[in-house]
Amino acid sequence: MGSDKKVAIVTGGAMGYKAGGNSIGGAVSIRLAKDGHKIVVVDLGEMGQRTVEIIKENGGEAVFIKADVTKTDEVQKLLQETKKLYGGLTCLVNCVARYSPGMAKNVAEISEEEWNETLEVNLNGYFKMCKYSIPLILESGGGTIISISSIESFISLPNFSVYSVSKAAIDALTRTMAVDFAPKIRSNSVIPGFVKIANSENNRTPEQLEAWYKDVAKQYPMRRVCEVEEIANVVSFLASDQSSYINGQSIVVDGGKTIADTHEF
Repeated sequence: MGSDKKVAIVTGGAMGYKAGGNSIGGAVSIRLAKDGHKIVVVDLGEMGQRTVEIIKENGGEAVFIKADVTKTDEVQKLLQETKKLYGGLTCLVNCVARYSPGMAKNVAEISEEEWNETLEVNLNGYFKMCKYSIPLILESGGGTIISISSIESFISLPNFSVYSVSKAAIDALTRTMAVDFAPKIRSNSVIPGFVKIANSENNRTPEQLEAWYKDVAKQYPMRRVCEVEEIANVVSFLASDQSSYINGQSIVVDGGKTIADTHEF
């Protein structure tokens, strides 16, 4: 497909559930639309339509498809619809993620149900999107797959076992696809640290949020928290020809947190 026919699917592309606030998937969708991609926003949340509205307000082209990425028939249907609407696919961004209070436990305490449900979204949802997108990307002449991971893939937050496992698996999935499908498809992941998103505000007041962000920022050499646009900028780069020789990499976007020794003497 030519540069005028760039088509991207972004899973987890809805704006935040709090009145359409910031989200990584929303920011990625908006940025890729600015880059000239036609965007298919995929989410279970109705705020996916808000993402589409913002893209159209800025002169882009997008559609919202409500779908569950853990269900094979829904994944296949959304890809069929993408081909019908836009003729092909050149970029897949896996951004969907599952969070729940029940998953915040160590391996001994987490229930098997919670473990399996989390992996079903955070890993198997990525697998299914890749499995059924790859033939369409190849048919379209090639492209890129970008998956949103986390620094929890190689450092561990206490009592957050299954989340870390799911993110580490995403990075491994990225590498195996990079080997198997290059040069037609490049596959990379993006590894954020803490990012300021609406869905983590948890009913905090503006004053409480400011204090919380300041506290979190102390752990980061940049002394501030990451904005969603800063993740979207990296995705934009990886989706572009400017990153044409980057393949199988996990790009850390954490302001230096994971390389910093924060001990004070």
